[in-house]
Amino acid sequence: MSEALLSPTEEVAKQSALLEQYANATKTKVVMGLKDLDEQDKVLGDMFTWCKAQGDLVVLRSATILSSSPTSRTVQNCKSLMLSKGIHPGMVFAADMAVIQLLLMTGIEENDAGAGKGETSILFSDQQRHLRDLVLEAIHQKVSDIHIQVRQGNTIIRMRQHGELHVFAEWSEKLGREIASVAFNKETDHATSHFNPLVPQDASMPLRLGGNDIRLRLASVPAHGGFDMVMRILATGEEKSTTLEELGYTKKQIEIIDMAMRLPFGAIIVAGPTGSGKTTTLAVCMEKVEPSAKLYTIEDPVEKVVEAATQVPVNTEKADRSFASMGRAALRMDPDVIILGEMRDEDTASVMVRASITGHLVLTTLHTNRATAIITRLVDMGISPVLLSDSSVLRCLVCQRLVAKVCPHCAVSLTASVKHQSYIADWEAVLGKEIIGRAKARGSGCDHCNHTGVSGRTVVAEVIWVDEEGRQFIQKCDTLGWEKYLKEHGWMDFRDRAIDLIQAGICDPFEAEKVVGPINPSTQARTYTYT
Repeated sequence: MSEALLSPTEEVAKQSALLEQYANATKTKVVMGLKDLDEQDKVLGDMFTWCKAQGDLVVLRSATILSSSPTSRTVQNCKSLMLSKGIHPGMVFAADMAVIQLLLMTGIEENDAGAGKGETSILFSDQQRHLRDLVLEAIHQKVSDIHIQVRQGNTIIRMRQHGELHVFAEWSEKLGREIASVAFNKETDHATSHFNPLVPQDASMPLRLGGNDIRLRLASVPAHGGFDMVMRILATGEEKSTTLEELGYTKKQIEIIDMAMRLPFGAIIVAGPTGSGKTTTLAVCMEKVEPSAKLYTIEDPVEKVVEAATQVPVNTEKADRSFASMGRAALRMDPDVIILGEMRDEDTASVMVRASITGHLVLTTLHTNRATAIITRLVDMGISPVLLSDSSVLRCLVCQRLVAKVCPHCAVSLTASVKHQSYIADWEAVLGKEIIGRAKARGSGCDHCNHTGVSGRTVVAEVIWVDEEGRQFIQKCDTLGWEKYLKEHGWMDFRDRAIDLIQAGICDPFEAEKVVGPINPSTQARTYTYT
């Protein structure tokens, strides 16, 4: 009888079990990431071409062999070939296939760099290879930011995955300083003449890794005993076209945004705190622009190349290259749609208003905590409430945050989770017993979620269509009255949307509270009682 075909999930689980079995038998470990390897141990050049052809193993300079099939005939052939080259084979470790692919990608880049100049030696410095390995590992783990904390005596590397920071590795202070210097001085678009850890610096860094164009934004700030550097991954070269629905927007919210995108003029503002995915939402909206329209984007830095748009980079250190000055320049180029990457000051906000009332559709981002607070922020920037209430200016206001989704493979029932028990009574009083009964809690982790208990993040958003009644509230700066009016007409705020996600078993209540605040009767009371 033929063996039944395994699903992809079952196949992954079977492969993981075989690797663990080999590791236990040989009293070794399974190499699951680059952090499990010596940072000095790179791909052995003499064996790279052969390993690349096999695809499932790699030999390091220490003569260590990493294989996703450590008991296969290929490993024996590898040892024979190494001996014929005068290399004594080292230990064989079971390794996750993703690690092997990362190492082979690094080897491809180094060989391509040498081949470009007819050389066989590796052209990248050790620091450049460390930098590339770090970025590749971050992309493999779906990390958004790499934090490099350099202090006297050591360097701590942390990675932000699904909004949470995890320690990745600890390096020497010397290596941390060298990585920062090579990133700023050799790899950025406009490399500075000298990296200075004593002053704040920022830059954009393009890399080509594994055949993909990677873009990162770098920022550094001095700290007591050293400095911090953060590398935000803007593009991995593997992005797929997405939709607002896939991001987490509801059908009604998408309907409002689409309606605003079809207008010939006015402003669509996407707000939210740092790292809430505003730029991604703006990019999805950008794809809704008609091909016949002339589109200008003003960005710092340019993150994703859009063939149909004229993308203008901004240099905030120079007055003639700021968001405001480049926005005014774009207005003279007969545009139909203008994307202002961010409204940072009164000048940029004034450009947004001017562009809207002169017949252009404007999309931009802003840092606020609520959709209605966009008005408060604009007034604080110096824009008149009377001007903001003009029917030609504000059309659609969006505010979003990101909330972690529980891994469906290891999530547990909320009522069965020990650490949630003391909070269930408060949640049930606000949400109801029916919602609590269907809710899920974040599990302890599994192979599917890289043992994080999280399967990704989804958008929780507030979307407002600015109607005639809304303009009356804007003119009076009455955000409390406006929110009451919106709720009376079925508007969903952050809390409503978060409750939907809890009820659907998508979001842990603890994660929801990071967006809406504590869910208990006291926070929902109209009047707080102190006794």
